[in-house]
Amino acid sequence: MNKPGVDLDAARAAASGVTYTKGGTTPHFAVYYDPAAPNGAIIASALAQTSEADLTQLEGIFGITPTGLPFSLYVDTGTFGAYHNSCADTALHLAAYDGSNSDLVRMLMVAEADEVLMADQDRGWNCGDSAGEGLSRVLATLAYPAQLDGFASASSWLNSARNDYVTQSEATDQDYTSIGCATLFINYLTHQLGYSINDVVRAGGTSLAATCALLTGTPAADAFGPFAALLAQYFPPGQQATLSDDNPFPWGHSA
Repeated sequence: MNKPGVDLDAARAAASGVTYTKGGTTPHFAVYYDPAAPNGAIIASALAQTSEADLTQLEGIFGITPTGLPFSLYVDTGTFGAYHNSCADTALHLAAYDGSNSDLVRMLMVAEADEVLMADQDRGWNCGDSAGEGLSRVLATLAYPAQLDGFASASSWLNSARNDYVTQSEATDQDYTSIGCATLFINYLTHQLGYSINDVVRAGGTSLAATCALLTGTPAADAFGPFAALLAQYFPPGQQATLSDDNPFPWGHSA
């Protein structure tokens, strides 16, 4: 999970030269921090206090226990967001930012850990495409709703040509326009159409449209149109939209 323009290769290169200090251990997590990270020891301790509960919540949503445990959490210097080297990789690197906000780093942990569960679930979710990245952000926001802030992506899609990334995902997790479409659609499924996040996650079709079809019983080809039309009522195309988060729903009656 990161913001546009972040150089993750530079963040990986910087981390490769760090000698980390161990900051805590729980049954499913080992937490380390870069001694140069602002308040690294404090953030590591904060992660150790809440990571088990955050994992339990994710396990309840996905209906599985991930493999490859324990997770290794690395608190790094920088403002890159978070990364791991593959969807199934349980070594999660989390930026400390200025060291003043442990909940921000906790949110980043959830965003990366939920991608590991996507890989283990063996459904349609792929953390490397726009739908999987959208789900990652929705679940992280569910755990820490006050921390989305500059990571919000919905406005990027609303202020674009509004291409259809529901019927087919974009094959990247770095494009904010397609991610914004995904986060909006997942929130549409849960907050507008009324499906639980557990149902959405466990349906896990090969696309967001396929997931919608599995939930609603309507053709996947009919998923994008009503969603886009509803948003057009409240955010007319061509008018600047500004959302502080990714969830403007619900409105009126379910679409």
